[in-house]
Amino acid sequence: MKKCEYCGSKAADDVVQCAGCGAKEFKNICTSCETTFLGNKCPNCNVTKGDKPRTCLNCGKNSFEPVCSDCRADLINRRIVQVNPYPTAVQQIPKKKSGIVASLITLLFIVVFIGVISSSNSDKNTISQKNTISQSLPDMELLTLKEHPKFYGDYKAAKSFWKEYDKAIVVNASGTTFYEDALLLVTTGDSDNGIITNVTINLSDYEKKHDLELDNVMRLICDYIPYDIINQYYDFKEAFHEVSKYVRYEAYHYVMELNDKGKEAKKSGESYLQSKFAFKIIHRNDNDWIAKMNYLAYKGNHDKFKADAYDVEAWDVDIEKYRK
Repeated sequence: MKKCEYCGSKAADDVVQCAGCGAKEFKNICTSCETTFLGNKCPNCNVTKGDKPRTCLNCGKNSFEPVCSDCRADLINRRIVQVNPYPTAVQQIPKKKSGIVASLITLLFIVVFIGVISSSNSDKNTISQKNTISQSLPDMELLTLKEHPKFYGDYKAAKSFWKEYDKAIVVNASGTTFYEDALLLVTTGDSDNGIITNVTINLSDYEKKHDLELDNVMRLICDYIPYDIINQYYDFKEAFHEVSKYVRYEAYHYVMELNDKGKEAKKSGESYLQSKFAFKIIHRNDNDWIAKMNYLAYKGNHDKFKADAYDVEAWDVDIEKYRK
């Protein structure tokens, strides 16, 4: 199976074009761990695209490995192995000779062992406390933490800011594929300058997603807009709303382009600026909401694929009302 990169529809491996939105770009779905990936092998479990589990003739377990992890049977050549029912005899450890030296060595070993165990438990408690904090923080609080980095912000500062939170992933753009289901994904496509060039908020797993409306998602994504930068260097170009005629998919796009001042700043190297600033909010399958702020958000599916598969209209929106 594979998954459409744009509308999320699933399709068989031999399908060339998505039946939902007309896209021709897909990501493979691992048949073992369900990770989505590009290429022939899953980066998470190393299973090849299209592989199916093998059933062990010895114990009946299904596995993608060449050897059964339970009984060590050969799953490639389908060989049954004879399992030894008798446990291996345990060697009796000879008693140590008594003496003062032996007693001192034993005592020293016990003291060191206790010290190592105590240190290990302390580290585990610290890690456990951090994980408890990160996992207990509600999704909406995590997304709206005070003074969080924004689009065009410092990538290293973002990694430091969100490092304690499991649901917030900050990675280089090349690692985006592995974390597309994260609640918050912040990436950079500009490693040299270390500038944030993508912010994705994925509310597909949010427990109260049924109660969300467009205005709620707008408040979240607009919290990542660098208003001081876009108001100085960009001019509004368009905002539109597209709705698929065939699948449960709609998207709201907001697009700005560099003005003369922005072009000059970009040319002189004064600021790192992309030619367009854009974000889109995707609403699919009735309850899934995904907001993306990056350069590619300026273009709708009706421009990329089937123009006649979408109804498109202007979107009347004022992003300034969401500014904090």
